[in-house]
Amino acid sequence: MSKQDFTHEMTVPVRWGDADIFGHINNVQYIRYLESGRVAYCEEVLDLPLTADMKVGWLLADIQCAFLQQVHYPENLKVVTRISKIGNKSATVLAEIYREGEDKPVITSNGVMVWFDFESQQTAPIPDAIKTKVLAYEKTVEGL
Repeated sequence: MSKQDFTHEMTVPVRWGDADIFGHINNVQYIRYLESGRVAYCEEVLDLPLTADMKVGWLLADIQCAFLQQVHYPENLKVVTRISKIGNKSATVLAEIYREGEDKPVITSNGVMVWFDFESQQTAPIPDAIKTKVLAYEKTVEGL
């Protein structure tokens, strides 16, 4: 994929404390950057703020990452995110991270989010209203 295939973008500044003993950004930080992208997508695209009192919402069930390049402080990164597939209870989320102004990703990721009922502690069907918002925002979505 390329940056142009993604619909949502946000800038994340690399902090001094994000680096490990080797001077490059620790792999755990990338998971946090990706999380920031997913949260921003939910809030900005789906109008679904993530709050402690949520009764239903997205829950990350799986995430996979390929670390392609090292990043050092200081740097601004672009986190790009999209939902590529929606099923009955889950969605596939693709994301990549780029150095600001560059076209080759430093990391690629794919994950699975499930729609979750926090009161019953079970997965639940994704509401049609959420599916409609995703389809209106994305260029293509498998399953819709």
